[in-house]
Amino acid sequence: MTAILKVSIWEIIQHWNKYCSLQGMRYLILIYLLSLGQLMAQDVKGKSSLDEYFYDAMTERLKSNFEQSNDLFEQCLSIDSQNDAIYFKMAQNYFDLKDYDNSLLYLDKAQKINPDNKWYQKLFIEIKIKQQAPRKELYKLIKDFEPKAKNKYLIRDLYWQVSRMQLDVRSKPKAVVKQVNESGKLKTLWQQKQYKKLIEAGEQALEKTPDDAGIYLYMAKAYTALKKYSDARDYLDMGLDFTSGNKSMLKSYYQQYIEIFTALKQKKKVDKYRQKLQKL
Repeated sequence: MTAILKVSIWEIIQHWNKYCSLQGMRYLILIYLLSLGQLMAQDVKGKSSLDEYFYDAMTERLKSNFEQSNDLFEQCLSIDSQNDAIYFKMAQNYFDLKDYDNSLLYLDKAQKINPDNKWYQKLFIEIKIKQQAPRKELYKLIKDFEPKAKNKYLIRDLYWQVSRMQLDVRSKPKAVVKQVNESGKLKTLWQQKQYKKLIEAGEQALEKTPDDAGIYLYMAKAYTALKKYSDARDYLDMGLDFTSGNKSMLKSYYQQYIEIFTALKQKKKVDKYRQKLQKL
């Protein structure tokens, strides 16, 4: 087992407690564990110094010493300048330093060497999210990424990150009024059974008020009506965090989950949300 593999497993162990939720654990496993394949694929035979530098660089990364880590990764590149995994790790370090321009720069170097790596594409989307790219652009990037990702949890995580994009309320004093108006429009389209128009209008509404739980709910209801249950669940999952303190909205969410899982004949999930309803 190379030092690269050892330190990658160590990184999983060291960071485990940061991801206490089920979604977080899935994210951790996918990002770190499934990425081992591309790390192990690098040809490091006869390059013990590269292996050692990489180990030291990853050790510093585990300590959140991202700048020191990148200094050591630079030493790796002086030995192997065509190692896309090293560029990727440097991009991750810059990402954690919130230096998104440099993160993109090093990620681009990795992608030029290995353009088909889906983890590189995922990081690209995450950087664009952090840079507050327009939601329409982000949704398109995620949709384009779906065929390559081949994993619904990866896609849900990206949608969840988009849903968590911060809204500067101070610069939008009329945000609450807008939320009521946007949800009202979607409710009208729902009553008229214009589901496709509702989805289109919902995407536009989220550009203005990304923290409106009502918009996500009506998007989920429309997708459920169209029997697109995976999409319906995605929007419920994204909007759930914005229901905090609103029992009426939370009740509507749980009822929608029940409708979806009933259609999918997933009895355990149905029972789970019925229990949640009873506790409200």
